[in-house]
Amino acid sequence: MSWKEWWDTLVIIIKEGFRGSRRYYLAMTGLTLLAIYGLYLWIAIQHAPVFLGKDYGGLALTGMNDSVIWGLYISFFIFWVGVAAAGIAFSIAAYVFQNKEFMKIAVMGEVQAVAALIIVLLLIVVDLGRPIRATFEMPFLPNIRSMLDWDFIVISTYLLLNLIAVYVTVHYYRQDKPIPRRFLVPFMAIAAPFAIGIHTVTAFISQALTARPAWNSPLLAPRYVATAFAAGPAALLIALYLAEKYIEGFHVSMEVYKKTLYLIAGATVVGLYFTFSEAHEAFWYTTEPLKWAQLKEVFYGLHVPYLAVLQWLWIGLGAAAVILSLIPVTHRSKGMIVFIASLVFVAVVAEKTLTVLLPAFIPSTLGEIRPYHPTPIEYGITIGVHALGLLIYLWLAKPAIKAVMTHYFKPGAKH
Repeated sequence: MSWKEWWDTLVIIIKEGFRGSRRYYLAMTGLTLLAIYGLYLWIAIQHAPVFLGKDYGGLALTGMNDSVIWGLYISFFIFWVGVAAAGIAFSIAAYVFQNKEFMKIAVMGEVQAVAALIIVLLLIVVDLGRPIRATFEMPFLPNIRSMLDWDFIVISTYLLLNLIAVYVTVHYYRQDKPIPRRFLVPFMAIAAPFAIGIHTVTAFISQALTARPAWNSPLLAPRYVATAFAAGPAALLIALYLAEKYIEGFHVSMEVYKKTLYLIAGATVVGLYFTFSEAHEAFWYTTEPLKWAQLKEVFYGLHVPYLAVLQWLWIGLGAAAVILSLIPVTHRSKGMIVFIASLVFVAVVAEKTLTVLLPAFIPSTLGEIRPYHPTPIEYGITIGVHALGLLIYLWLAKPAIKAVMTHYFKPGAKH
């Protein structure tokens, strides 16, 4: 196969982003404007005297403080790492178990992972305050004793693997050819451990901070992974449902919806069980006063009421989704399955953002109570980052779906 054919695939992927219906252009325009606004806000706080008329800027314009050093940016960083990690679940179902129905949509899991990881990396950049300061550490890198270095390595490698997977899939499918096994076997052997690794290492960063009792639990990494395998497939089901609705000729088998629902429900049960286990420790036998005070904050919201709202939203919506998934009639409708997936997605957003992050900072290691409330600037920058990620999601999804339809949805073929 010539290099020209590979180059043509790259050109097609880029060009497809400029083609689409009026609805597509409106969505892309809206996301672009939100991304530009988020970029403007981020630049503005870097040059606050010029843009905002203030003599201070950067992270000083956020709700973070000396006690709460991670806020909205890192909380969504944790969430999207999980969504990215779960992208490989569909590839495993497709290529390891040779399930043809999952083969049709496996590339969408890889597209989702790429978009999620770009959001992750951008959130790290904005959380640095002034990213130029990161270059001060360059002479000392890599530091194999630093969990942050390991996290960057696994995230960057996993992003590269998924970019390669999307590119290779589009390349072969657009020519109506199967993906060669000489690519699939080594790809799955490498990508699957990295999928688990990116969220495990993210949890290890928190566990390494021994002064934060709320994170000093061996359940933290398994909890991260469990809820990741609930939210990631849930997000993908929602995307597939919308693709079926708005892309003529694209069809996803009911088998995919049902089997994915089983995965989502099972992962949610495990996540709820881990939450129960941590609550049992906190309310039954913990002898650490600071850990008790921090975990009380997440269940009672004594000083930050929205934490308790988010925690009970996770428990309530998660339990409701599991109960609904046990009712046989819900398995007969794609709309109902997507509704359950939406409940789980919202539940895990509540569980894996500020709820998992803030209790480790309130009270502080000195016993100080310094509540954290995100500022409008933080919300604006976070929305802008998400808009850019979704923009890339749409851009890559178009050529991916078109290639899948070329290979699997031939005229007269049964869906």
